[in-house]
Amino acid sequence: MSHTSHPFLLVTLTVPLTLALPQQALGDSTAPETVLNTVVVTGTRSEKLLMETPVRTEVVTREEIERKHARDVKEALEDVPGLLLKRIHGKSGYEVWLQGLDSNRVKVLIDGEPVAASTGSSVDVTQIGSLNIERIEVVKGATSALYGSAAMGGVINIITRDIEPGLHYEALAEAASFGKDNIGGKTADIGARRASARLTGRDGAWYGALSMDYRDSDGFDATPENWTTQGAEGERGDWSARLGWKPDQNQSYELLGGYYREDLNNRISADAAGKEIRKVKEEEAERTRLGASAAWRTAAGDFQARLLQEQFDDVTYQDAIATAVKEDRRSASMETRRATLDWTYALNDDHLLSAGLEGFDETLEQRHDDAIEVPAGTDRHSIEVYLQDDYFISDRLEITPGIRLQRDSDFGSYAAPKINARYELMREDSLTLFLRGGVGRGYRVPNLKERYYVFDHSHLGYMVLGNPDLQPEKSTSYQLGVGAYGDQGAYVDLNLFYNDITDLIETAFDPGATADRGDGVAIHRYTNIAEASTRGAEISAAYPLSSQWNIHGGYTWMDSEDKRTGLELPKRPRHQVKLGADYTLSSWGTQLSLDGVFQSSEFIDIAGSMESPSWSTFDFKVNQPLPWGVTLFGGIDNLTDTQRDFSDASDFRPDEGRFFYLGVRIKG
Repeated sequence: MSHTSHPFLLVTLTVPLTLALPQQALGDSTAPETVLNTVVVTGTRSEKLLMETPVRTEVVTREEIERKHARDVKEALEDVPGLLLKRIHGKSGYEVWLQGLDSNRVKVLIDGEPVAASTGSSVDVTQIGSLNIERIEVVKGATSALYGSAAMGGVINIITRDIEPGLHYEALAEAASFGKDNIGGKTADIGARRASARLTGRDGAWYGALSMDYRDSDGFDATPENWTTQGAEGERGDWSARLGWKPDQNQSYELLGGYYREDLNNRISADAAGKEIRKVKEEEAERTRLGASAAWRTAAGDFQARLLQEQFDDVTYQDAIATAVKEDRRSASMETRRATLDWTYALNDDHLLSAGLEGFDETLEQRHDDAIEVPAGTDRHSIEVYLQDDYFISDRLEITPGIRLQRDSDFGSYAAPKINARYELMREDSLTLFLRGGVGRGYRVPNLKERYYVFDHSHLGYMVLGNPDLQPEKSTSYQLGVGAYGDQGAYVDLNLFYNDITDLIETAFDPGATADRGDGVAIHRYTNIAEASTRGAEISAAYPLSSQWNIHGGYTWMDSEDKRTGLELPKRPRHQVKLGADYTLSSWGTQLSLDGVFQSSEFIDIAGSMESPSWSTFDFKVNQPLPWGVTLFGGIDNLTDTQRDFSDASDFRPDEGRFFYLGVRIKG
C-alpha cells in the first residue's frame, strides 16, 4: 500500500502557531503551572529544567499518575504522545515501543538502573506498580552513549519518590469490574481489586521508606461461548524498602530492596488430530532487586557509586485439565549484577563534565521438565566507560557531545558517539522559542535469552528458539525539533526523527525444524536478517484555558521500511492522536479528566497482506477530595468498549473492553 505524506511542512507551521498563542495562555497569572518547571536528569545525566534541556524529554508527573489513577507504569505512560504500548504476545503484560523501535530496543530504568527483561528482551511495564513513582522521564532516539546497549529507541526512566521530613503514610483501596466480560457474565460483580500502602520517615540524618502494591484479578472472558479466556486470573504483588543516611550535605548512603511476584493463569486450548485439548496456562514469576549507593560532593567533583543485583525467575506450565498432574513445565532463572561509578565536575561556568565506569554481568539457566535447555553458567559480561561535556557556548546555545566505549565478553569493542544541541531563537518575558536537535549512534548486543532461550508458545501454534550466532545491532538516530513555551504552562513542541538500523534481529521461520517436530507447531529462530528505517514527526502541545481548564494532546506521523523488501515494518501504525482535557471545580476541589486515543490501521505481517483495523478509545476519571486527607476516585476506561475480534488473528485492537472502578486514597 502506498502512502504520501509531508510531515516536514509542520516545521513551517509551528513557529507562526507559537507566535499566535494568546497572551492569556502565556502570561495570565491565574493560569495553572504545569510540568515545564520539573527538574529532569535522564537526557544529560545532570539536573536540568524540562523546558531548558538540550535532549527532548517527556515527563509523567506524580500529579498526573494520581489524577489518572494509573496502577502501574503501563497505565502511567498511556497519554505520552507517540509512545506505543503493545500486548506481549502469549503473555498478560505490555511493552513499550518508541519511534517505531520495538521494546527490545527501549531501555527501562528505575532511578537510572536497568530493569532486567522479563520476556525476550522486553520489560513488562505492568509489573512495576505506581505507588512509589515520583515521575517518569521518556527520552526518544538513540541514547546508547549515555545508557549503553539496548537504548537504540530510547529510555524510560522511572524516578522514585523523595522522602520528606517527619512521618508520613499513604494507603489506597480499589474495586473494579470488567462489565460484560466478567468471569461468569455478571456485569455488576467485582472482577479486580487493588490495595496499596506507603510509609516514610525522615529524622535528622536518617530516612527510610516501605511500600507495597497488591493487585488481584479474576480475569476477563470476551468469548464465553468457548473454553479460552483472554484476561489472566491471579495476583501481582510489589514490595520495596529503602534506608538512607545523610550526615551532611556532602555525603549520603543508601540501601534498597525490592521484590515482585505474580501468579497468573488463563484457559487455553490446543488442537490434537482435530480434537480440542483444554488446558490451563500457569505462570509464576519473581523478581528480586538489591542495591546500595553512596554519593560524595568534593572539590574534585560529585561522585556516585552504585551496586545492583537482580534475580528474575519464571516458571510456566501448560496443564491439560484431563490429567492428574501438571505437564509441560518450563523454568528459567536470570541473574544480573551491575557496578557503576559516576562523576560530574563543573570545569568552569561554561563546561559541565560527566563521566562514568560501569561493569555488567548476566547469567541464564533454563529447564524443560527435567531436561536442561540452557545450562547453568551461561553468561555474558561487559566493561563500559562514557564521557560527556555539557558546553554552554553562549547564554542561548548549549551543546552536549558525548561518547561511550564498551568491551563485551562475547562481541568485542564498540563505540557510540552522540551530540545534542539547543538554541534559543527568542526569549521574552512570556515566550521562549527554541531549536533542539541531536545525532547519536545506537547499538544492542544480543542478550542471553535471544541467544539461548526457548519461548514456548506451542499452545498458540509456534515456538521461538534462541540463536548463539547472533551479531550486535547498530543504528543511527537523527532528531530535530522546534518549540515554544510560555511562563504559565502553554507550550508546543514539534520533533522530526529518522532512525536507520542495520543487523536488526528478528525472528524467521525455520521450515526444517518445523518439519522435524512434526506436530504442526511452527518453529522460528532469531537471526540478523533485517535492515530497516523509521521516520516521522511528533507534535505535542498544552494550553491552559483558565485556572480550571487545561487541554493537551499530541499527533504522531510515522513511516517505516524494511529495506530488504521496501515494505512497511509490521505493527507500526502510521497515525496516532492523543487528546485530553482536565477540569477542576475550585469550590469543591473536584477533578474531572477525559482522555482519548486514536490509532490508525497497521500491517501485522512482514508481507503487508494482513491489516489490523484502526481504533479509538476514551477514558473518564474523577477525583473528589474530602477532609482528613481522604480522596474518593473512580472512572471508566474504554468508554466506547472498543475491543478486538478474538476470532480474527489479524485484529490487534485493545484486548480489554469497558472497565469500571471506584476507590479511596488517604494521606497523612
